Amino acid sequence: MRSRTARSLGAAGLAVTLTCAGTTACSVIPIGGRSIIGVDDVRKGNPLGDPYARVVAVSPSPDWTAEEVVTGFRAAMASVDDPRRDIARKYLTDDFAKKWDPQSGVTVYKQTEAPRKQQGSDANQVTVTLNGTVTATVGQDGRYQPSGGSREVPFTLAKGPKGWRISSAPNGLLLSEADVDRAYLKVDLYFLDSARTGLVVDQVRVPIDPTSNFAKTTVKRLLKGPSGLLKNAVNSAFESGTELNDVFTENNRVVVDLTKRVDSEQIIPMSAQLAGTLAELTKGGWGFEIRVNGEPYYSSDSPLLVDAQQHSRFDPWLAPGEVHPFYLADGALLQLRENTGQPVLGKAGEKDGTRTHPAISDQGQQVAALSKDGKTVSVAPLTQGGEWQPWVTGDKLTPPSWDRYHTLWTVNRSSDHSSKVLRRDENQQYEVSAPDLDTTDVKALKVARDGVHVAVVTRNGLDEEEVLIGTVIGQGSYTRITALQTVVPPDGKQTIEDIAWKDGKTLYVLTGKFNLLEASVTAEAKSLASYSGIQSITALDGSLLAGAKDEDGNLQVLSWNHNSAKWETLVKNQNGAAVFVKNGPSSPAYPLG
Repeated sequence: MRSRTARSLGAAGLAVTLTCAGTTACSVIPIGGRSIIGVDDVRKGNPLGDPYARVVAVSPSPDWTAEEVVTGFRAAMASVDDPRRDIARKYLTDDFAKKWDPQSGVTVYKQTEAPRKQQGSDANQVTVTLNGTVTATVGQDGRYQPSGGSREVPFTLAKGPKGWRISSAPNGLLLSEADVDRAYLKVDLYFLDSARTGLVVDQVRVPIDPTSNFAKTTVKRLLKGPSGLLKNAVNSAFESGTELNDVFTENNRVVVDLTKRVDSEQIIPMSAQLAGTLAELTKGGWGFEIRVNGEPYYSSDSPLLVDAQQHSRFDPWLAPGEVHPFYLADGALLQLRENTGQPVLGKAGEKDGTRTHPAISDQGQQVAALSKDGKTVSVAPLTQGGEWQPWVTGDKLTPPSWDRYHTLWTVNRSSDHSSKVLRRDENQQYEVSAPDLDTTDVKALKVARDGVHVAVVTRNGLDEEEVLIGTVIGQGSYTRITALQTVVPPDGKQTIEDIAWKDGKTLYVLTGKFNLLEASVTAEAKSLASYSGIQSITALDGSLLAGAKDEDGNLQVLSWNHNSAKWETLVKNQNGAAVFVKNGPSSPAYPLG
């Protein structure tokens, strides 16, 4: 049975009226019942019919005060059911209504004081100023970027036959965080990495279209390409100019109807992009069929069917399953299995206290480590007879990091104001173009498992440390790092001790005060946990490990228990006890962690 769900959710049974400065400037109606039933319950019967909260804007009244007009204008800007903002324009003078551009971006604003009114040159002109804090911005490409700082927002109003109207105001939308949550979808778009062998998540906000289902809105946004943060860093399997005809359900599948086919070698990558992008909306339980202009992709007897987990099969790092971590003990590298360590094969598994900061390559085939004097990064295969070989030498190197392409990353610091990012494969070393880092002191650099996002810890001339996330573009000698933005800002003398990627979206940050932070490019860093003595961290999907030292200098690896929100000792000794011991477990490391 075919079910079209453009917006056939029916009337809501509940309306909540928001009063705005004494006026009925807007009302919020949960369409489909966001406040009544859970989203999961809705999706079990229809994965495309996600509920949304309708904000119904009203036109200004001639007897409203200038302050009420400004408040009403802000409410009208948040109306999902008025995507052209026609009602909002009624709050403007005829001349300004022609100039105002609501499509130039969104400022997420928290008003902290009552509006301040200042009389103009005559009785028919006033300025109403809002005082508050900018918490984020949403670009035209949908990129949500946390921000900060106070800002005054002035609105100039003129009084005419219709009452007060706004004659001057900033372009774009001025919305509260609640407005953004109601009016925009949080969407993870999936694109291909530079080698077209993995997937990269692009987190964006997509305006809700009340005439369309959420899946259709999301696929349309996917076809437009990545946000500015990932431009030139990722690829798409879809042919240029591909448009979406429709998205609907039929025979317990989500049907995506496109206007163009792709080359045969791009069918699997295209399927992975769609499955990943729609996974959250369909909750991973609905399969897909891809059609072109209403017809089966291949033929009536051979449709293109896509499994709900196609994205995880295409890129195993999206759902890595059981991956055993590694750690150091008395200078030897061991792999943890069933809470006990087993020495790895080759020289890396022998006791040797001359190297630190182990980094494990993709699939655990090689280990890289930094010499204690910080001048050499060596690599050893984890095979029988595997020998240590120097790969990179320098003045003062950062701990090594592998990417998914089997290349090694480190940074050479010739002085406190000179850093060169280096990338090395089996045959050759390359200098990475990173102009924003050249004159800084880079303390650490780690590439995410998607091969595109990169995290960097830097120290400025005031000995302040911060964490930035950027984008890797290109391969070999054409590699460059761009779009660096701060995710953990400097905080006095706070130091950053370690960083670890959870996945392609989230970075864990360990501070010198033993605080553990969770950071990303789309949200403010938040504190997770603290434990005195933590020295290093590593993470993979839902697993978070830490190397820790107790007051007596004994060592152990800890595991974060998400259920109890506590750190627990992990590695057991020969007696089956997981305790801190001298020269014990330290420096845990997941592959590509």
